[in-house]
Amino acid sequence: MEEKYCGVWGQIREEYLKTNKPEMYNQLKEEGTLEEYLTGYQIAYSNRAEKMAKELAAERGINEELYEKDSLEWILETEKIQEEIKTTLAKEIQQ
Repeated sequence: MEEKYCGVWGQIREEYLKTNKPEMYNQLKEEGTLEEYLTGYQIAYSNRAEKMAKELAAERGINEELYEKDSLEWILETEKIQEEIKTTLAKEIQQ
């Protein structure tokens, strides 16, 4: 059976399961529900990441006004937010 790409959040969960919960991983594979399980993580955490990005950007004043004033600063700050979100959510997914 060919494994399909399930997004960054699904991949993080899949790697966690392979390493830390191989019995669960193998059971999901055998039942044919692994892709659905990982897709659920991808959808849920994509939504959380999007919400967090909006909240953090608003808190830090990273908006269109900043973009027009200093697009490089906007890019750098946006990338910092994305990295922070990835770190935070990856820790959650690996539990």
